[in-house]
Amino acid sequence: MEEVITSRFSEELVKKVDEAVSRGHFRSRSDALRAMVEEYLTEHPELFLGEGTRELLTNAPTMSDDELESLGFKLFKGLNVARLVAEGRR
Repeated sequence: MEEVITSRFSEELVKKVDEAVSRGHFRSRSDALRAMVEEYLTEHPELFLGEGTRELLTNAPTMSDDELESLGFKLFKGLNVARLVAEGRR
């Protein structure tokens, strides 16, 4: 089930979204905004540590080295996870 959310955007942001739609990157404003929000939330798992920590820990053993490094980079503010482990940090 989808839910409708009403939001306000600056005229400049609306123009950028409309341009992306007119160039064929998205079918509609709604599709564009949905994709952008989904991408942002996917790229920022640290926003959900409180509620998603178990899922992250459960998936960690099956993540590729690159996925784990990317997640660690985001969680530890750009620090290299391998280096943290080598230094004995927890």
